[in-house]
Amino acid sequence: MSAVAIPIVPAIQLKRILYATDFSEASRAGLPVASALARRYNSQILAAHVWTPMPISLSTPEAYIALEKKEEDNAREAMTDFLNAPELAGLPVEVAVRSGIPADEMNRLVREKHPDLAIVSTHGRTGFSKLMMGSVAEEMCRNLVCPVLSIGPHLAPRFKTIREIKNIVFATDLSAQSAAVFPYLASLAHEYKATITLLHVLPAEAAGNPDLNVLAEPWLMELKKIYQSHLSPSSPAVFVVEAGDAVKRILAHAKEVNADLIGFGVRPASFLATHFRNTVTYKVMMQAECPVLMSHDGVR
Repeated sequence: MSAVAIPIVPAIQLKRILYATDFSEASRAGLPVASALARRYNSQILAAHVWTPMPISLSTPEAYIALEKKEEDNAREAMTDFLNAPELAGLPVEVAVRSGIPADEMNRLVREKHPDLAIVSTHGRTGFSKLMMGSVAEEMCRNLVCPVLSIGPHLAPRFKTIREIKNIVFATDLSAQSAAVFPYLASLAHEYKATITLLHVLPAEAAGNPDLNVLAEPWLMELKKIYQSHLSPSSPAVFVVEAGDAVKRILAHAKEVNADLIGFGVRPASFLATHFRNTVTYKVMMQAECPVLMSHDGVR
């Protein structure tokens, strides 16, 4: 067990929240969450849409220019409709409509506009569309220089009227990478006086060990040693060490405590991490019934 340095964020500032949308119903699922956070923190919403232009080789230059103009006009018209969403009423909203590769353009937009949080919805479509949406969302989580809140396709209906955060689950493997999101979770827990569960999952082979409680004790002590002193007295903390499949245990524990938020740190993007669908990040993001907050140690 190596020492983990915990960066301190006394109180997070959500002055600007980027909300990524493709104008589908699925991408609107996170609007109540974005609205609740924006109203709590007096934030501005940066509503962003990126459309992908067709390859220029498939048309003449003249036709390409005309199609580009039509695509942009359609996107701006759809954005106007999007801004009429009741969740945005009364909130200050800035608009960004761009063309290009979605993950690249969102990365560029974050570096230009400096949002404190990005919110992205992942679709529950099947086949190639589902793969692409999940891939884009995970790539954003690992690349953007701000924390990313993912709204998955299985979001529980109660989040349509969410106002408070009462229960947070922080899943950690006790590495420096997993600690990256902790200051944001701790700050949110303090702001909302929420209960925060700190969860460490031991390998699946330990689950059948009759001495699991004894085996888990050093890890439980380490979990408390690293994080306990960084938690606010106003947010009750529960420390848990379990064994089994990490994804199943994280999701099961979140359901057990009726979590309003799951959080964990992620490693920066790599080809293997974002092009194969067997990472813990991807599976939790796509299956969670509550929003998932992610950050990596490259976040400013």
